[in-house]
Amino acid sequence: MAHKVCHDIGGWVSSNIQQSLEQCINQDCNWWCLCCNKWFCFIVWVIVTVVTWVVQTVCEIVADVIDVIVNVVKGIVDILAGIFTWDGTRVAAGLGEIFGSGVDFAANLIPIATGGTLVGAFADERNTWRLRDYAQGLLEDRYKDTDPAGLAAMLDALGINSGGFGLRLKVRALRTFIRSDFSSQTDGTPDLIVWLRNGTLNVDLKSLAGFNPPAWWSRNWPELIGDAGDVSDADLDNYVAKGGRGDDVKQFTLFCMSNSDLQIRLDCGTQHATEIGLMLDWTIEDVRLTRGEQVLVDTGRFATLLEEEPYSRHNAKDDAAAATSELCSPIAIAVFGFQDTHLGISAHLANATCLEAEPDGGTTFVGEGITGVAFRNRRPDIAFKYTAIHELGHTFGLCHVDGLLRIMYTNAAEEQKSASSSSSWWQYWTSGTEAGFTLDEGKKVWEYVVRNFSADCLKTRQF
Repeated sequence: MAHKVCHDIGGWVSSNIQQSLEQCINQDCNWWCLCCNKWFCFIVWVIVTVVTWVVQTVCEIVADVIDVIVNVVKGIVDILAGIFTWDGTRVAAGLGEIFGSGVDFAANLIPIATGGTLVGAFADERNTWRLRDYAQGLLEDRYKDTDPAGLAAMLDALGINSGGFGLRLKVRALRTFIRSDFSSQTDGTPDLIVWLRNGTLNVDLKSLAGFNPPAWWSRNWPELIGDAGDVSDADLDNYVAKGGRGDDVKQFTLFCMSNSDLQIRLDCGTQHATEIGLMLDWTIEDVRLTRGEQVLVDTGRFATLLEEEPYSRHNAKDDAAAATSELCSPIAIAVFGFQDTHLGISAHLANATCLEAEPDGGTTFVGEGITGVAFRNRRPDIAFKYTAIHELGHTFGLCHVDGLLRIMYTNAAEEQKSASSSSSWWQYWTSGTEAGFTLDEGKKVWEYVVRNFSADCLKTRQF
């Protein structure tokens, strides 16, 4: 939350000041005074950028200190809880949170001390201008001759002419949960018991609830809330043994993650979406799972899963107009996990072309005809807070890339990318350890947006 406040400061300046200054810089030159009008605007722009950088830097340092304190407290809690419950994976995770936050804080001071983040502040402003101009060019190429009135509405809605550039999207963030006593069975057996007895679903209740994890780096971090107080692993054993029914059986709600863990991922998405010309406004909804295959998602069936309740998304093969309209209403599903080792999965509507050089450059990123993303919780947040925005990047046509500090980087075994790249070193020096998107990725996103989004969506300023 603290980092979001810092980001909002920059967003306010961009929407209310930087746009006017850029228009001033781009005005016709007064030759009689050797373009003094443009030079004055340029000097003011430099001053505003430097002052904004100072304010944001101080804010970010304070936010980093808060993060360290929070992570140390969380780490201590996890260590103590792990000791008392004989859960070595939780102890290891707690140590990782404490050590990771300290290293991250120290590493972030180097770019500030060497002036890298000041350079980054000017580079970010330049890239925002260039991306805005690129998006305007794409829109004019498509709509200038065929729909000039619509083009004017788009330029206004997207903030290209009015300030605050970005495609504004309201995104539904669905936090999935399981109720222990919900039953759709004729004999009243809770559905959760049925799922646990179904060997093909690989559902293990104690693992889902954060007990008996296979390894500290892959454990679940859910939120388990008992109807009448805390629920222990022994209570879960009793629940399973009694078939979920009985006076001595504790009933509960099991969420895939806490609201605070989800909010961290959503705030990260809000912060970085502006780098590719998007503005996100999230609405969190709690959604109860009704089928066993929704608990651990089969990535090979994700597109089909999106068509089913409670998501009910449309596939272009059945209803192209509805599927296209849903581009303007993205959903991001927080889930318990996947049948394989995935951290997230996405489906995007239409084919796109990958950005990177061979072996990926020029290859087609095949669309599934439907849109939606799913992601699971994993710690430490320093490394895994990017899952939601990473998967949303895919829904806008972005492929995996090299570079540890690139949001679209992956180390998945089936498509492992190189952790080292020149863009990541530049990203570190200008932004610290915070991962990000590049200008070229922003251009790819807008090529996808202009090609696939409906004109009505681009004309509508959602907030």
